[in-house]
Amino acid sequence: MQRHFTATAFIVDGNRTLLLWHKRLARWMPPGGHIDEHETPEEAAKRECKEETGLDVQIVGDTQADLFEKNRDEGRMLTKPIAMLMENIPASKERNEPAHQHMDFLFIAKLVDPTQKVVMSDESREMRWFTKQEIEKLDESTEIFANVKTYILSILREK
Repeated sequence: MQRHFTATAFIVDGNRTLLLWHKRLARWMPPGGHIDEHETPEEAAKRECKEETGLDVQIVGDTQADLFEKNRDEGRMLTKPIAMLMENIPASKERNEPAHQHMDFLFIAKLVDPTQKVVMSDESREMRWFTKQEIEKLDESTEIFANVKTYILSILREK
């Protein structure tokens, strides 16, 4: 089975997160998509946020020891995702895609400028900020995938 690397960012602003109504998937989803050949997962998550919402974001990661501190020529640390998922993606006739899997890097993102306005993309028909209480009310069979709901609730619980 083919596997693709993807990156997803939960944009958090205080006690709420931004979700898009994904036209093809017919679910509320955070911004995300395929990692281009020249990108790191963090760069892809930032790009996808910009493309899908018009927002400039900063990816937030856990603090970790810098293994390259003594020799910068060897490399650099990447932002640690909050999770890495293997997602089963069903075949899509309209996109001429066979069933495949996404290896998805999940990140938390914060707005670079809180006064920015969201911009609708072609992939979604609606975009909305949700509170924890609003996420809890979403139906997992028709409105949001269970894993997306679980991660949002855990992220907003920490705020």
